[in-house]
Amino acid sequence: MWKWWQLYYILQIFVLASERKSALDTPFNIMLLRAFREWSFNAFGWTGTEEKYLQIARKANKMQKIVPDDVPFPCNVTGGRSPKVPTSVHKLRPGDIDVIAAMGDSLTAGTGIFANNVLQVAVENRGVTAAGGGQGTWREYLTLPNILKEFNPNLIGYALGDSLTTHKAAQLNIAESAAVSADMPYMAEVLVKKIKKDPRIDLQKHWKFISLMIGSNDFCNEICWTSSPWSTLETHKTDLLKVLRTLRDNLPRTFVALILPPHLKALVDTRKGRSTFTCFVTTDVECSCLFGSSFRRFRPLYYNIMSQWQKLDMEIATYPEFQRDDFAVVSEPTLANITIPLALDGYADTTYLSSDCFHVTQKANALYANGLWNNLFEPVGAKTMTWETLFHKFHCPTPERPYLTTMLNSQQQSVNTKTVNAIRTRNIGT
Repeated sequence: MWKWWQLYYILQIFVLASERKSALDTPFNIMLLRAFREWSFNAFGWTGTEEKYLQIARKANKMQKIVPDDVPFPCNVTGGRSPKVPTSVHKLRPGDIDVIAAMGDSLTAGTGIFANNVLQVAVENRGVTAAGGGQGTWREYLTLPNILKEFNPNLIGYALGDSLTTHKAAQLNIAESAAVSADMPYMAEVLVKKIKKDPRIDLQKHWKFISLMIGSNDFCNEICWTSSPWSTLETHKTDLLKVLRTLRDNLPRTFVALILPPHLKALVDTRKGRSTFTCFVTTDVECSCLFGSSFRRFRPLYYNIMSQWQKLDMEIATYPEFQRDDFAVVSEPTLANITIPLALDGYADTTYLSSDCFHVTQKANALYANGLWNNLFEPVGAKTMTWETLFHKFHCPTPERPYLTTMLNSQQQSVNTKTVNAIRTRNIGT
């Protein structure tokens, strides 16, 4: 009888040894990966026992503190939706968004968010991911969809709970664990088809918000396998242009948030000090390019490539072809320079990390959601590039600045400290 870990390592070896090195590059790899994930999801999923596992995760301090019912939502939602549906993306208020979708990898898929052991990392807690989850409310799970629901309760598209992309509950959160940049053009085509086939969505009238973040698996499992690591940047540029053009040409009235992937030096730094044997094993497998002993001497090179990848994303987001009246791409850098908060002993606080020490917990997703929300109201060129204490800073639309920021409406206002401070900020003290 095969053990779970034997199957897991066989899968990883197959993926890394395959000619193209991407789990989603060939039909056979897709079949193998999805069969394994379906089996593991069913084997270790929490059907009927969710509350038990949530209690364990909360006791382990891996979840945000619940905001009491007597504490109001940080923003005044009056005026958060336009009196008349806007025709320009540059005049888009948060409540005008009718449809939300998410593309990306395991961070957006929710891998192991509530995991209490390595086995449970196989479960995708998609409903509480920062960019694409709408399970519960902002009081228990701060996510971008849960924030937007306060402005528009009729919002659709967010993931409803634990699910794979093949499950109905995933809705328009179509992120795939193990996905890399090369998988994004196909993922964009899938998303377009799902939106066009959804009877709830009026393609021409509804405003759509799509988040996209990709790169971590390229950094972890791609750059060390190519003869020219720098070539990954040009390949990514080609992939990203295909993605954005597919979305632009098929989805009118769309705001695309191009979220910069985190710089993974922060992940490497978590191994300093008190990392467990399990963490050593899992990170070596899941991120061999950065943790594998054969590649450690190349880390400075890889770190430089990660920084250039982030700059490339920001540059592409400014291309005039992606700044139309009914379609805009905006880079959101909230994760660009993140670090894992430190515990009292001075080492990385592992309550922000899942049981494999590679993925992150709900507590980290809440910080990510807070930062992403703030980015949406910060002028292009003056956006926060890291996360802060939860709810310490929570931007709100104001009569002076009611719209999600784009290149055009950012340029219409001076980008300085006074402008940034004009955004109403609330601290609810959690």
